[in-house]
Amino acid sequence: MLEEQAIAKLRHDLANPLAALLAETQLLLLGDHPMDEDVKFGLQQIEQAAIRMRTLLRATQEPPAS
Repeated sequence: MLEEQAIAKLRHDLANPLAALLAETQLLLLGDHPMDEDVKFGLQQIEQAAIRMRTLLRATQEPPAS
């Protein structure tokens, strides 16, 4: 039970800053301002990593398969 509570707290503590990171990255990518291709590529890499992290966090919410 204690382990479940620790995982829930960790998930919550990681999810909030991750959501902000993903939102800001996506806003930058959606903007119509000129952007160096290397910068755009870097932002896309950050976006993909954040999406993967969000997927992993969401997977910790699912009950274990029996």
